[in-house]
Amino acid sequence: MVDAGDLVIDLGAATVTRAGERVHLTPREWGVLQMLVAHRGRLVTQRQLLQTVWGPAYTEETQYLRVYMGQLRRKLETDPAHPRHLITEAGRGYRFEVPAAGERPSEDR
Repeated sequence: MVDAGDLVIDLGAATVTRAGERVHLTPREWGVLQMLVAHRGRLVTQRQLLQTVWGPAYTEETQYLRVYMGQLRRKLETDPAHPRHLITEAGRGYRFEVPAAGERPSEDR
């Protein structure tokens, strides 16, 4: 289980709660989040995400990731425009971060 303040992700139970409320994720959203959380703190490349969640025929379909990351941020982040957990590394991939208590997101994210 990952406790990131008001966001709690239980990989074993396949559940997500935000501010105590259960969040419904589609199977693809869950696949993306599951992979990022399993590798939290480390970069997961666009290719890795696409291959794992969509399959090998989709490794170049980076627009899928932009759409799904936007959906996940709207559902999970307190301020989707300034994410604390679902971080983009432009042109490379994404990472899931659990900021230290009181830490504010970096301006370049």
